[in-house]
Amino acid sequence: MFFFNSLNGQTMNNISEMQKLMAEKSFKMPNENNPIMTHKFGADPAVLVHEDTVYVYSTNDMQQLEFTKGKEPNGYNKINSLNVFCSKDLVNWTDCGVVDIAGKNGGKGDAKWASNSWAPAIACKKIDGKDKFFLYFADSGNGIGVVVSDSPVGPFVDPIKKPLISRQTPTCAEVNWLFDPAVFVDTDGKGYIYFGGGHDEDKYEHPKTARCVALKDNMIEIDGIPQVIDAPFLFEDSGINKIGDTYYYTYCTNWIDRKNSTDKDKMPIAVIGYMTSKNPLGPFEYKGYTLENPATYFGASGNNHHWIFNFKNKWYIAYHTQTLEKTVGLEKGGYRALFIDNFNVNEDGSLPIQKGTKEGVAQVVSFNPYDEIPAATFATSRNVVVTDSQTLVPVKNGAYICIKGVDLSKGAKEIEFTFAKAVKRGFRSSDSIKVMINNFGANGTVIGEAKLNKKVVLNCDLKLSESDSKVCDLYFVFSGNCELQSWKMK
Repeated sequence: MFFFNSLNGQTMNNISEMQKLMAEKSFKMPNENNPIMTHKFGADPAVLVHEDTVYVYSTNDMQQLEFTKGKEPNGYNKINSLNVFCSKDLVNWTDCGVVDIAGKNGGKGDAKWASNSWAPAIACKKIDGKDKFFLYFADSGNGIGVVVSDSPVGPFVDPIKKPLISRQTPTCAEVNWLFDPAVFVDTDGKGYIYFGGGHDEDKYEHPKTARCVALKDNMIEIDGIPQVIDAPFLFEDSGINKIGDTYYYTYCTNWIDRKNSTDKDKMPIAVIGYMTSKNPLGPFEYKGYTLENPATYFGASGNNHHWIFNFKNKWYIAYHTQTLEKTVGLEKGGYRALFIDNFNVNEDGSLPIQKGTKEGVAQVVSFNPYDEIPAATFATSRNVVVTDSQTLVPVKNGAYICIKGVDLSKGAKEIEFTFAKAVKRGFRSSDSIKVMINNFGANGTVIGEAKLNKKVVLNCDLKLSESDSKVCDLYFVFSGNCELQSWKMK
């Protein structure tokens, strides 16, 4: 495998112009954990908590950017894959790559009938004693499909070779947009799916275009007739959670001016509203709203899309914003990035207005560096590209990644770097990876430096003093050329 050579300006075929743009222009401050990753655009987050890991699936806005080069608004029409990220601490994230979904429109996925893959939903259920992962997606606004895998990161296959929800599904012909699924497996093992959106011009107060229906035990067939959810001012973005013995249906409200509305519950424009029920299929009762439009927090307006989840007995909300496109300087907009913030629930079960922040959430556990770590794992990065095979390539001298809250209590004697193949002429004597702690540049402490050579695996001696913190931020600073595949502390 060959890569971008930052010193002579040659671009090899596995790094695109847009990947390089993101590497050079996108960033977040050291005190910021949002967006969760800045090297890739993604939207419409769906979250799976499996064992000790959080997985986030998103609409692959980066795929659309590769087509438009940022010179056209995001039209979503070229998107037929999904992004997957994972984390054990909600601060350091691993880019797990792209999952191919749709098989039409140039797609490589197993859903051969579908042209697009938008707004995923994810669930895990034990089938015949084995965990199965069910990934639901929208084929534009015209139907919802499902793909299945034995692993959270795929590969995923289409078990039914057709839409799960289509215009032929009872009660669904009149739904404006058959998209934006949410899925939920109750404590008794029963699955449910929620979807729909849009409104006619004269029915914006009570569109009645949301639907919910039970799933059969196999999670790939519906069980019954989809029921109408009368969500006031519904636009899109179904969500479902169970908190205590109450079911919460959440959704994004529409953009119509409320001045002529006769409805007593005048939900604000493009916020996350919520309804509750004691039954997973309703009826649901309107309660209010809980998340403002991202423009309220960040000044970057756009649609609102969310997923509420619980990790280590604490509630969080994932959503997207259009802040990163401003940082990168795209000519046209609609390219979104993923945020995660704390989600509060009042003692009486009501939901307060949440806070959207660039600071994000606190790290929930320290980072373990003694396992083999994929190179595409970090909290922040600058001037590095994550390739399509999840290796890491610097595009400028001084490029770096930062892994936050690394637990070095077992000691740090050496670090083992594993590389993909070097450029054809091999490494040069000036090529290196500098290992620093607690800060970047002149304010950091250098504890070791790996001079690169033709070896595939290179050990770097580290010198951690007694006074150095045992939990610290770890920086890898790159000079010259390399393609890092993984690393491991010893």
